[in-house]
Amino acid sequence: MFHVDLLGYLAGLFLLLMASMKNQTHMRMCNIAGNVCFVAYGFLAGVMPVLVLNIIIMGLHVYRMVQARTSSAKA
Repeated sequence: MFHVDLLGYLAGLFLLLMASMKNQTHMRMCNIAGNVCFVAYGFLAGVMPVLVLNIIIMGLHVYRMVQARTSSAKA
């Protein structure tokens, strides 16, 4: 179980890094990395709320990044 816990700590580290960033794109990328770790953690540990919530949050971040790139490409 120790290896699974490391995924949770790694995900938390990505979220801590995200909170220290100023650039929104970098923040979202760091948060997505944390979400990927939390999804793996939730799957391996059998914690469905963590798994489902982070899949949803990751989808929102990807959507917002695509939306931002699309709007900046039009400008």
